[in-house]
Order: sequence, then structure tokens, then C-alpha cells
Amino acid sequence: MEKRITPHSVLVVGATGLVGSKLVELLVAEIAITRVIVVGRKAPAISNAKIDFHSFDFEDYSEIEPLFHGVHSVYCCIGTTIKVAGSKENFRKVDFDIPVNLARLSEKVGISSFLVISSLGADSRSSNFYLKTKGEMENAVSCCKIAKIAFFRPSLLLGPRSESRPLETVMKVFFAIFGFLMIGVFKKFKPINYDVVAQAMVRVAYSSNNMKVYETDEIRWIGR
Repeated sequence: MEKRITPHSVLVVGATGLVGSKLVELLVAEIAITRVIVVGRKAPAISNAKIDFHSFDFEDYSEIEPLFHGVHSVYCCIGTTIKVAGSKENFRKVDFDIPVNLARLSEKVGISSFLVISSLGADSRSSNFYLKTKGEMENAVSCCKIAKIAFFRPSLLLGPRSESRPLETVMKVFFAIFGFLMIGVFKKFKPINYDVVAQAMVRVAYSSNNMKVYETDEIRWIGR
């Protein structure tokens, strides 16, 4: 499935999150990757000579356009919650505006692959604001002319989070007890480890598969 290419650079946004932090670690370990450009408000926790961090407030995207030149893949792992964002408007600025602006910039520069984390159930027609926003983001990004666009729709992510999410804790207990029932069409609802998602993103970037949407069960198969 994978195909290795000549030495190159990649760019990551959302490198301090659960999946993003692991993704940076994996990218640094890739021999063919000579430079991992990280764009965001905070520097990644990992320190490595390959990492090139650029502080950015996600306002004027022309500031980071030069960083996209010569990059093979752009990974967007940005994401928040309405609670953390403080309002629906602020949530949309993160989960819609940032991925879409990055995709448009990737199209302009001629990036080969754009990979973004979405959400299980993403649907622009949904009555749920969170899922509707994710669906609208997917629709907008899909309009960009990029050779490979991949949306990853993980279910509940399992991993060490810096902030407390009570509902997720309850769901983890539920799936730990009843997870064996999640078979067939229900496989995509089973929780998935954050590192599996990160590994799947790396492998998809170098695959010949141009499938655009990866549900949890497919992510688990690719990233295992």
C-alpha cells in the first residue's frame, strides 16, 4: 500500500493535540522526511532537529504561504470543543475556518496531499452543530483541487488528554463493557487509540489510494 518517495518536507497544524503530537513523533522518525514544519500557537512537546516551528495566530494566512512551498503533505489535526472555544462562533473559527483556509492555501501552492481529522458522523445536513460544522468543512475542503484529500473520521479517541472530559470518561467505561457488541456496521463506533489514527494518516499520505473518507474501522485497519 505504501510507496516511499524522495527526501521531502511535511507541514503539520494541530501538533499539540492528542493525535497531532503523536503524528509529529512519527513523521520525525520517517527517514525520507527531512523537515517537519509545525505551524500553530504553541510549539510541540517533542524536540528534534527536523522540527521547524512557526508561531501563527491563524489570521493572515499570507504570512505562512512561503512555508508551503516544497512541502509534500499537509496534516491538519486542529480541533476543539464548544466548551473550550467558549461559543459556537469560536468553535467554527477553529474547526471550519482553519482547515478550509489551509486547504485553499495547499491548492494554491500545489501540495500533493492534504489530510485532515474530521469526526464520526460528520454531515452538513445534521441538526447537531458539531457534526454539521465538520460536514461543512469536508464539503468546502473537497472543493479544492488537491491530488489527494483524506478525511479521517475517528470515533471516541483513547489516549492521555491534558484536559478532563467527563462524558468521554463515561463512554470509555461503556465501551469497555459492551465493546464486544460493536461488530459489522457498528465497528466504526468503537473507540480507537490516538496513535493508531496518527499512524494511519502517515500511511495514507504515501499510499496510492485516493479514497477521501476513512471511517474508524478503516483507520484501525490501516494504522494497526
